[in-house]
Amino acid sequence: MRPNMGRERDGDKVKEALREAILRLELRPGAILDEAGLSETLGVSRTPIREAIIQLVADGLAIRDGRSARVAPLDFDDVPKLHDAMLVSSRMIHRLAAANRTLRDLERIEAAMIAFEQGIIHEDGLKRSELNVDFHLAISAAAHNPYFQRFYEHVLHANIRLARACFSAEQQGEFYAQHPDEELEAHMAATTQQHREMLAAIRERDVDASDRLAVMHQKLAHGRLERILFKYRSPITTDTRLDLV
Repeated sequence: MRPNMGRERDGDKVKEALREAILRLELRPGAILDEAGLSETLGVSRTPIREAIIQLVADGLAIRDGRSARVAPLDFDDVPKLHDAMLVSSRMIHRLAAANRTLRDLERIEAAMIAFEQGIIHEDGLKRSELNVDFHLAISAAAHNPYFQRFYEHVLHANIRLARACFSAEQQGEFYAQHPDEELEAHMAATTQQHREMLAAIRERDVDASDRLAVMHQKLAHGRLERILFKYRSPITTDTRLDLV
């Protein structure tokens, strides 16, 4: 998280700092969101912290636990439901993006696509993941429907947390011992190709092709996640109070 936000009292900025920490697993699933500790770390009063937590609860990234709040837990048993929600929401977003995109939207999608492709070469796994999310958020914005966007982005963030938990540092050793780098390279190549096809379909306003590509892309991503996900059947949670010092 960004420390010392100084006089920034903007609840949205605090929310983004906490959201990033949750998605990066710096704030672990189940960890208590300590208002006093977060206030000190971020250099703000408790008011924007409380406002941010309210929004995080609404976004599904945090839960209420009595008078306190915790980072939302992760449970592998939710994966089939998450897959279904991701598939449906992704199809709708891609259809709407193809129908409603503007030239500025296309520029943003293409810029995010190129950034991801460059990140494959130069960045680590976490950064690649973030660049991939940026690409999909650019498509979401091109849909120009805030109701579907909120649903899609809510599901996308839940999917990100599961994926990052599964590919966290302590688990990567076992996974990559059984799945050599060639598999990751093949996955990245397929992902890159599908990204380019998605952009082309949206540029051509081809709603049906965008729909088909959304299904293909979700199948690709889910397949890779599923191979490691069900090695770890216990919920990824922690009751340990987060040390922010």
